[in-house]
Amino acid sequence: MEDTMAYDDGTMIVTYASLEAAAGDIKKQADKLDQSLKAIQAKIRSVSELWEGEAREAYNVAQADWDRRATEIHSNLLKISSAVREAAPAYQSGDKRSAANFQ
Repeated sequence: MEDTMAYDDGTMIVTYASLEAAAGDIKKQADKLDQSLKAIQAKIRSVSELWEGEAREAYNVAQADWDRRATEIHSNLLKISSAVREAAPAYQSGDKRSAANFQ
């Protein structure tokens, strides 16, 4: 039986396809999170419309903060996805330069 722990030295293997796949996965999860948050907001909104006075005002303040933070999270995930996708050509260029050293 092979001991896989012997090979777990912290080395990360990167392929061009894995960078593209990772970027796509991050974007997909960002969009899924955004959809889930919107569904939650819709359910809360159906109840919160019944509130009046201070309760409604407190909710509106909290919801505005929630919306701002959710937008920031979604935006940051999209930026991460884009950065990972943009890393692929830079990685490929570095890989080709390294390969040229052996020719």
